[in-house]
Formats: sequence, structure tokens, C-alpha cells
Amino acid sequence: MAFLVDIHLNRGPRQHLSSAAFFERSSDMFCVECGSEGPVYEGLCAKCFLKRHPVVVPVALLDLPRCTSCGSFRLRSGWSKVDRDLAIPQLLREAMPPLAPYERVGFTHVAREEDANNLAVTVKAVGRFQGLAAVQDFHLRIRIKPSLCESCQKQRGRYFEGTLQVRGDHRELAPREIRDVRTFVVARVDRSEDSEAFISRVEEVDGGLDFYVSQNALAKRLAREVADSFGGSVSSSPKLFGQREGREVFRVTALVRLGAFHKGDVVRHKGAIAEVTSVRPFVVLRDLATGESRRFKPKDVRGARRIEADRFEARFERLESGDVVAVHPESAEERPLHAASKKDATGGVVVWTADGAYLSSLPANVSKD
Repeated sequence: MAFLVDIHLNRGPRQHLSSAAFFERSSDMFCVECGSEGPVYEGLCAKCFLKRHPVVVPVALLDLPRCTSCGSFRLRSGWSKVDRDLAIPQLLREAMPPLAPYERVGFTHVAREEDANNLAVTVKAVGRFQGLAAVQDFHLRIRIKPSLCESCQKQRGRYFEGTLQVRGDHRELAPREIRDVRTFVVARVDRSEDSEAFISRVEEVDGGLDFYVSQNALAKRLAREVADSFGGSVSSSPKLFGQREGREVFRVTALVRLGAFHKGDVVRHKGAIAEVTSVRPFVVLRDLATGESRRFKPKDVRGARRIEADRFEARFERLESGDVVAVHPESAEERPLHAASKKDATGGVVVWTADGAYLSSLPANVSKD
């Protein structure tokens, strides 16, 4: 027999609810499993909901391959150069997806090393369903499996696709340039997030450096970065290497020619004597007689010629004639100071040439090696 339940509210009109409506409203407050009051989810409190609906199916053992050469970990997404504490949550997500009705799951863990290759791991899986965060705790073991990633296998086999060549423009690279370029390129590859990027070998050849790298695209990118950082021009040329799966395979050689001059060089350009104050990304020449600076593309100063000059701190003296001379700090030799705007100065850094001395905008110990 149907009956009505009369509920009188403190405020508002009197309402009549059917028994079905009454119990439906009541289920919003009471767990149908244990009867406890509070928020319910599909009629169950959080505790009973988790009992009926575990977040994941726990596993007892997981293997985590680790490259013994580069330290990368292998996940389903591939080899990744991440810390172990970042690799483990990804491993857990891949091995234990959320069970219905949970919409997503997150993992936290505490790992204890039993030995070099075994971890005892306490896991907390948090499942999300509507407004509920259900927590499931369990233990498992992770075995670190020594392995070798594909990139390191190729690297050990001296595999390469692209070649980066670094040369000077009608000159040999200076010893410091060779050291700096080598350090620069190796650091760029080491910091790359691409697990397939590596250098097979580096060769110091007559006049420059050759880098044998894993990818044609890597050779081109490194060439642009070297040219931008050290000043120079880039060219590339492909060469047919063979076929792979019916497609032609090319190996690219990317050539960087560093500028003909170093910072601090003194050159004669279009009849004027100038010092090189910058070589990247443009060559900047400062006219020593006028102090005016102009920038050029590297190819536009190929006609300039380096002249012998020294740079050092000198003392200035004014002669009875009114002319100002620079005095060599060691030999006390005097040479005319060609810098009208600075003739009231008592000293400064000068460029010492065969025909006179000029005020320099660079420090005395600017490196040219």
C-alpha cells in the first residue's frame, strides 16, 4: 500500500513526499552498506565505496630497465633521461591504469633500496571519482634491470648520420677556438632532451674539428648554433648513403666557417686601420683614427688584412710642440697618439702599430688565441 510521509519544514510550505522519494533523499545522508552518515557515492560512503571499487589492481613486481651507459630509463613511451624518482610514477601509471568508475589515478611512493638493483616500494594510489579521492595503499618490488639503450648501442658502434665540420675562413682555427667549440657542441648535445641525439666521435683535423653525430637534423642545428655563438657562415651538402626500407638515405655534412678575424685583431680595411670589437653575429670594426664603429657581414670584410699590433696600457705625454705621444711601458719608446678627442688624457689602453699608437676600446688583455 502506498502511503505519504508528511514532513514539516521550519520555513516554507508543508510538503508531501512518497516513500520512494523519502528514501532517495535519505540515501544522500546514509551509506546503504554500513549505515554511516555523511557524503555517499552511488549510495556508499567513501570507505565502503573503496572496498567495493578498488582504485587499481596492484602488481607485486615491476621491472625498470636502466641504461648502464647514459642512465636513461625505459618506459612504454621510450627511453627517457629522467631521475629515478620521476621514472617510477610513470612506470606505475603505465602498469596500473585506474579501474572503473574512477576517472583518473595519481601515485605517490616511497622507495627503499634493498640492494643496487632492487627497491622495496610503498605505493599510495589516489583515485578520483566525482568529489571523492579514494586512497589505496599497497607494497611492491621494483627491479632495476641493467640494459643498454638503442642510442648507446649505436654510439658504441660509432654510428652516425650527419657530420658537423668547423673550419676557419681562409685560416686555421686557433687552439682556444678548438677548445671552446668542442666544449660548446658537447654541452649542447648533453643538454638535449632528445634521447636519440649523440656524438659518435670528435676528430681534430688539419685546420679544424669534425663532429660525427647521430642525426642529420642535429648536425644542421648544431651548425647554426655554432655560427650564431662564434660568428661564421653555414653551408650544408647531402650525400647519398644507401637505401632503407626502399627509401634513399642521405648523410648531411654541415660546414661552419668561422670569421677570418678574432676579437681584438687589428686590420686594415678600405685604407683605414680598425680594431675588431666583435665577430658575432656580425663583424664590428672600430676605426682607430675616428672611433667610429661599423658592422659588416663576414663575407664583406674578406678583403681586410690583419696587421701586426700590440695592445697594452700606456702613459701619455704632451710634447712642447703640442702633440701627444704614447710611451711604451717597457722600452719607453714614444709614438704619436692618433686620437684627437683623447689628447687631454694622461694614459689608457692603446693599440701599438708601426706608424703610431691609437686609443683602444678593448681591455689590454683581450684574448686573441
